[in-house]
Amino acid sequence: MEVPGFERKKHDNPFGYNDDELAEKQLALKTMKELWPDVPTYYAELVYDMCKNKTQEEIDAIKEKVEKEPFKYSKKEINEKN
Repeated sequence: MEVPGFERKKHDNPFGYNDDELAEKQLALKTMKELWPDVPTYYAELVYDMCKNKTQEEIDAIKEKVEKEPFKYSKKEINEKN
């Protein structure tokens, strides 16, 4: 339904994908959903955007940081505080 004076909210596109890239992303997300049905769409989009927009060196640095540094809200830290 169109309301005069108001525009519909457009899908966020922070990486500035063009129409072809958005279609490619939707196809990749659909394929990911078929391969890993239990993964939420939010996380699948994060992985797609990271792989598409970051270099392999940046991705390796992120993976190394995740392996070495404990997660800020890990259960272990929460239990130690209590």
